[in-house]
Amino acid sequence: MSSYRTTLKRLSALSVVLALAVTLSACDSFVSNVDQPVDEAGSEQFSDPAEAEFLITGIEAQWADTHSGVTDLADGLSDELRFGINGDATFPTFSQLDAGIIADDNNSITGALNDLQEYRYLADDLLRRVEEDERFDLSDPSASASEEEVRLAANVHGANARYYLATYFGHPDDPRRGGATIDTSAFIPSPELYQEAEDKYAEALTEAEALEDGLLQRQIQSVRARAALYAGTHDFQDSGGFQGEEALQAAAEYAREGLQQGESWDVAYDLNTVNDYHNQAGAGRLQLAVQDGNFNQLATSGENPSESYRVADEDTGELVARSHIETVANNPDELNRIPLTVINSGGTTLGGFGALPENLQGLALGDDLFPTIFDIWEPNGAPESIGDSDTETIIEWGQGKWEERTDMPFVSWQELFLIRAELELRGYDAGGESALELVNAVRASFGLSDLSDIDMERLAVERDRTLFATGHRLPDQRRMDVVEWHLEDEVGGEQTAQWLQLTRSETEPNPNL
Repeated sequence: MSSYRTTLKRLSALSVVLALAVTLSACDSFVSNVDQPVDEAGSEQFSDPAEAEFLITGIEAQWADTHSGVTDLADGLSDELRFGINGDATFPTFSQLDAGIIADDNNSITGALNDLQEYRYLADDLLRRVEEDERFDLSDPSASASEEEVRLAANVHGANARYYLATYFGHPDDPRRGGATIDTSAFIPSPELYQEAEDKYAEALTEAEALEDGLLQRQIQSVRARAALYAGTHDFQDSGGFQGEEALQAAAEYAREGLQQGESWDVAYDLNTVNDYHNQAGAGRLQLAVQDGNFNQLATSGENPSESYRVADEDTGELVARSHIETVANNPDELNRIPLTVINSGGTTLGGFGALPENLQGLALGDDLFPTIFDIWEPNGAPESIGDSDTETIIEWGQGKWEERTDMPFVSWQELFLIRAELELRGYDAGGESALELVNAVRASFGLSDLSDIDMERLAVERDRTLFATGHRLPDQRRMDVVEWHLEDEVGGEQTAQWLQLTRSETEPNPNL
C-alpha cells in the first residue's frame, strides 16, 4: 500500500478510536478533562503552530527509519553485502536481493519503501500546511518554530526523499530503469526525481541562508552535489529531467561550497529508531553478510546458489567478486574504514561489537587477530574453529560499522572530498585541491598512507572502502565504467535487477501505473 493510502487509513482508524473514547467517557474510571495524546491525534490538531517543532521532529525520526532501511537493502543488491551462509534461518527476501531476481511481493523492499514514502509524505504535508492552511500561522506567538525553519525542514527532507527514490528504486517491470511513483502518480523516471530533489534543495538552501547557518548551507550543498553527480553520471534512457552535462556542472559548483574537514550531517538513531544495519547486516542478525569473494559463500545454501553471478573467465569459471575480508587481512589498518565483526556459532561477536583494532588487542590471538583468522578460515561454507570453545567458531563475517544506536552520516566530509576528486578527474573544477590531494586527505583521516597517483579506477576503490556499508556501492556499479556490475544479465529468462523494484503493495493501488 502506498504511504498516501496508509496515512488515510491511519487517520480513519484514529477517528474510530476517538469515537470509542467518547462512548466510554461516562465511565468513572476515565478522566475526561485531559489533553488528547499527541500520538493519537488526528491530522487537524497539527495545524496548531505550537506543534511545528513536533512535526519537524517526527519527520527526522522517519528519516532515520528510512535511511538505514533503504541503504542496507541497496548494499544487498550490490556486491557490498550478500545473503549469509546461514540463510536457512533468515528471510528469503534477502536471497532475492543477492541473486538479483526480485519477486513483486518482496516484503523487505515493501517495508523500506513504505517508510520512505511516509517520510516523503510527512515532509510534503508540512510544506502544504505552511502554504495552504491558514490556521498554521507561524507568525503566531505560540509557534514553536519559525517559518524559515519549517520551510527548511519540509524542503530538505522532501528533497532527500526524492533523492532516495531516484537513486535506489526502479520500475516494477523493468529492473534496469530507475524511478518511482509519488502517491498515485504515473511512473516518474529518475532524472525527473533528481530534478524535483534539486529544486527542493535550492529552496532549502535559501532558508538556510536566511537563518545564517553556515554549516547547514555546507551540508545542503554537499548532498546536492552528490545527487547532481549521480544524476550526471548515470546512463539514463529517459530524456528530460536533471542529468548529463548540466548536472555535472552543477555538482562541481555545489561541491566547492560543501563540507570542510571534520564536518558531517548525521542521521540519528536511538532506542525508538534502531539502525537497520545492526539487525539485518550485523551482530543483531546477519541476514546480509560482508562480501568475501568466495563462490561457496554466495547467495543461498540451496541448489545452484550462485547461478546469477558473473564469472571472470568462461573457461576457468573464476568468480568476479570483491573481498573485504581479504582487504583487511592484507592490511589491518583498513579496519579503520572497513570495520568487520566476526559472528560466531552462538550469534555473538568476537572482541565486542565492531571488531575495531582497539577492541581486539586483549584477545588470546593477539594483535594479528584478523590475519590469523583469515589464514585459518576455509571458505567452504562450514564454521571454522579459532580456539578451544564453540564460542570461538567463525560462522560469518558482518559489518562492524553500525551498532543498534550508531548514528550514520547522511554525508561526511570524506565523501564530499571523494565527490570533488571524481569531478576533478572528470575535468570539472571542484575546488582548490587536486584529486590526489583530496583522496590523500581522506586516507590520512583513517591512518592510511598517501597514494602517489590517482585515476578513476583507483578512485572507485577508495570510494568502495571509504563508503563501506553506506549504500553507495549500488549507484557506483551502475554509473562508473571502471566498476563492473556483478550479476549476469539474465537468469532463467529473467533480467537481473539493478534497482530495488517497486513491489505489489505500491503498484496495485495505483491506477496510473
